[in-house]
Amino acid sequence: MIAAGCSLDATPAPVITAAATPVPTPVTTAYQLDATAWYAGLVINIDSATSVIDEGGGFVDVDIRLENPGADVATLGVPIQLDDGSQTVEPVRGTVVPDIEAGGSVAMTIQFDVDGTFDVAAAAVRIGRPEEHVVIVPFIESAQPRVTLDPVPLALAGKATAGALTVTLTSGEIRADIPDWALELPADTLALTVFYSARYRGTFAGGFAFTGANVGLSLPDGSVVSARADGHSQSTVVLKPAVTVPNLLARFDVPDPGTGTYSLIVRDGSKRSSIPFTIKPRVPGG
Repeated sequence: MIAAGCSLDATPAPVITAAATPVPTPVTTAYQLDATAWYAGLVINIDSATSVIDEGGGFVDVDIRLENPGADVATLGVPIQLDDGSQTVEPVRGTVVPDIEAGGSVAMTIQFDVDGTFDVAAAAVRIGRPEEHVVIVPFIESAQPRVTLDPVPLALAGKATAGALTVTLTSGEIRADIPDWALELPADTLALTVFYSARYRGTFAGGFAFTGANVGLSLPDGSVVSARADGHSQSTVVLKPAVTVPNLLARFDVPDPGTGTYSLIVRDGSKRSSIPFTIKPRVPGG
């Protein structure tokens, strides 16, 4: 018998809710880089970088500006990578570096996806092919050496006379690229350009045909090389009697790092003379 007024309802079972798993909070870090590099005739401004990273990884944005001081449209068609010393990361799929018009500039942000093992603080932006000179801009200066490949102006002077030809050396430059060809040099080679004037001391009315045969460069090891045979690296001109022609040049391939004692060789037939000069070690960054 069931007593009147008694309830048959069972006590409700408690509802158990699983504790929510904490979602990692990404950490945003900004790096002010303010680096200017020279590569294959372009001026590359690597302005800043921003990382957004949690324990599983994230992404890094690098802001760059490409300037083209040349007379032709240019393209930066070489690898742009992020490297922390143990891993190398490529830009995200679909990244396109636009052409840069002559005299123009282009700004862009390049994004890199990284996993949780990538050490952003130890990272550097690397631009270039491994067999050529490479730009290196670290996020933190102590992480990796900064290499910006700055052209180095040279204060050169001297005069030499060989036969009827007098050459006066006025200045020079050493750099890792051939800007007028949009060419980066091999990692073991630099381009040394010397600027000079030339004067024909003879009286022949037809003048003196000045070419690359009239100058050469003695390297620190004693070997003698001619100017680059690329159509842009050696002035050719007919020198009129007793007229000095300024702003001539000769550009030579020399071994990296380019330091040591050189001589500009002046030739007129079998006559020889030379102008010695010394290139001192460059400051860091070159």
